Amino acid sequence: MTNIETQAKTAFGKTLHYVVNPRYAAVLTVLTGKKTINETDIACLETLGISVNAKPATQLALAVG
Repeated sequence: MTNIETQAKTAFGKTLHYVVNPRYAAVLTVLTGKKTINETDIACLETLGISVNAKPATQLALAVG
């Protein structure tokens, strides 16, 4: 099973996912016509049996006091 790793970035209220692996990014650009993939693209890839593991854009550490 193929795992595609992405880096999520939010711009103008939309979350876009940049594919980390340049080989996968090039293939997905040809397939989608875009440099990024969105939630609909991810759902379609998962329907085809391709796993997409999105990394969170930032993580905040909360101190519990």
